[in-house]
Amino acid sequence: MPGRQLYFEDELTDEWKVARDATIEWGKLRNHRKTTQRNDRKLPLWVALDFQDQGVMSPNEITRQAWLDLVTRYRNGRTRSGNKISEKSIKKRKEGLIQILKANRLSEILEFVEVWKPYDTPDEIRWWNEFEMEAMNEFALRAWEDGKYPQRVIAHLLFYSICPRIKDSCKFKWEYLDLDNSMVFFPATKNSKRCQHMIEQRFVPIFAAYKEYVAQFDGGDIYLFPRSMGHKSGSERNKSNTIGEKSIRVWLEWIRDNSRLFDGSEISKFSSHSYRHTMAMRYLNAGQRYEDVSIVLGDTIATIEKHYSELIFTQANKLAFEKAHPRYRREKAIETAQPEWLEREVGFRTSTRGYGAVHRTGVLDADYMVDAGGFEPPAPWLQTRCSSKLS
Repeated sequence: MPGRQLYFEDELTDEWKVARDATIEWGKLRNHRKTTQRNDRKLPLWVALDFQDQGVMSPNEITRQAWLDLVTRYRNGRTRSGNKISEKSIKKRKEGLIQILKANRLSEILEFVEVWKPYDTPDEIRWWNEFEMEAMNEFALRAWEDGKYPQRVIAHLLFYSICPRIKDSCKFKWEYLDLDNSMVFFPATKNSKRCQHMIEQRFVPIFAAYKEYVAQFDGGDIYLFPRSMGHKSGSERNKSNTIGEKSIRVWLEWIRDNSRLFDGSEISKFSSHSYRHTMAMRYLNAGQRYEDVSIVLGDTIATIEKHYSELIFTQANKLAFEKAHPRYRREKAIETAQPEWLEREVGFRTSTRGYGAVHRTGVLDADYMVDAGGFEPPAPWLQTRCSSKLS
């Protein structure tokens, strides 16, 4: 990650170091989760050194113009990485600065920083279609038979089955998999929500065989991807017992880049996060509820609705349309034995065929509706009405 490579604590001035230490303690007092505590250490470090690079050597020296200048630098790519920072990432750094200001009681500066808002940019939702995903599954199955990269195959099948966040996938434990019942469930680190889903039966034997394979590595009886099965890079930066996030991403990209559709075309070059988007779209396109998606992804129902409601015409949308447009399923009784001025309901059958009659506003609109068949002789009341119409 750029922050771990380009920003170092020993670069901080004494003033910024004191302010950052206070921020970390402030997060502990607020009982932040472990993942949030990592952000308490990381984000304030980044924004502090960004200010230092701009010549602001203490949080007390931050002015309105200094903050706006820093935002401009972010947007123009005048950063240590040389890359432009997205509005979403700028918002994250703003959050890191707010933590510093609150922890150090710099209320006057906090006031104008909180007023600032990023540009409103929609989140980009990218997902693989059914054919692309199945092409990756088929390649993964062939790769499993080859036996060269079993961990890469399992990484893909794990993401296909439950699509965890990349941080959760690194530390995925065997206790989260119930292979006897073809189930997978685990607590999401981000919000402690319990995610659960079924595993397709064709993949269960592969998980079982991999469990036996990885048991030969130190930690393989606990984790799917123990650190001992990775290649030593010469760096001891990773103190975890498991493979790092970068390795998981490389494995998933390998599956994606080596898979082909039936016509030989490549799979869309989406990131690993698109597994989550794909799962959500698969469920919603099948007419399932936001609640169903939230159980799999571990996101709140509000989050699912926020990101996907504009992409899906749900059953609820359809019902709302039908209620607002009660005549949309009707057509004239043309080319039937019935008079053309009568209307019939398209796609519905009446009680003469053993189905419930169509109601509008709770009352059968018999005066203006006919059977779908249209071949029955008209009833006496209809003959009278037809005669009056024709006359």
